[in-house]
Amino acid sequence: CYRCFIHPQSPKSNETTQLCSHFDGSSLYETDCKYSTFCMKRTFELPLQKGKVVRGVLRDCAPQQNNYQSYDGTQWKMKTVIEETIYVEGCHPSEPQGVKTPSTEYCYCSGNLCNGAKPSRETSHHHTDAMAVIFVFNAMKYIRSLR
Repeated sequence: CYRCFIHPQSPKSNETTQLCSHFDGSSLYETDCKYSTFCMKRTFELPLQKGKVVRGVLRDCAPQQNNYQSYDGTQWKMKTVIEETIYVEGCHPSEPQGVKTPSTEYCYCSGNLCNGAKPSRETSHHHTDAMAVIFVFNAMKYIRSLR
């Protein structure tokens, strides 16, 4: 799958950060999905004041890893399974969660590097500024904390 982030990873992370705002489909964005059989592309839009819209795309392995404790008669052991039937191929909109939550679409596919397509809802050629996306996510986090 292709993997890219909306904002830079923590300096403590050992992973190289590839920003989705610079996604070009090159091998720099490729990752092996050890615990996943699906790729994911998450596309979101958040309307701002004066008709402006922040758009963003996140690409990654679909989260299918399930960790649980299992008792074998003598001790507890951590088990890991891949939930293979959790997703269906295709794109699905998320349910709105409030007045200012972004409109989000999740797309899942099972082919090699299948999450490299342009967002299906892309209506213009404006590029999302990474700092604007970070600001919007932090603002949403703050608004949700007020509840």
